[in-house]
Amino acid sequence: MHYTDFPEAPASGTVLCEIDDIADGLHSACLGGFAYLVLDSANGPRAYVNACPHQFLPLDHRGDQVIGADGRLLCTNHNAAFDAQTGEGVDGFGLGCALVAIPLRREGKRLLVA
Repeated sequence: MHYTDFPEAPASGTVLCEIDDIADGLHSACLGGFAYLVLDSANGPRAYVNACPHQFLPLDHRGDQVIGADGRLLCTNHNAAFDAQTGEGVDGFGLGCALVAIPLRREGKRLLVA
């Protein structure tokens, strides 16, 4: 699946956030009806559609604690766990699934859809 398969997916060049917005590790937002997450990771910023591939509910549907102590992304609905670098499911209902990545590019302090 590609992020553009989702309704209201942002076009290339759309600003998702400022780099300062992920200073605390995570930025969760909506553009129109398109929900997304941008996070700071060891290999630089990553962006994903905010939809657990298990049931397509937002990862933060039941709370804002979507980054685990070990740095994995967690679904607050059913504790599916995903690798923050790749989006691949690594535990629970996340196994065999993957988050849908949004390609990023950086322009100064802004993170945009590539």
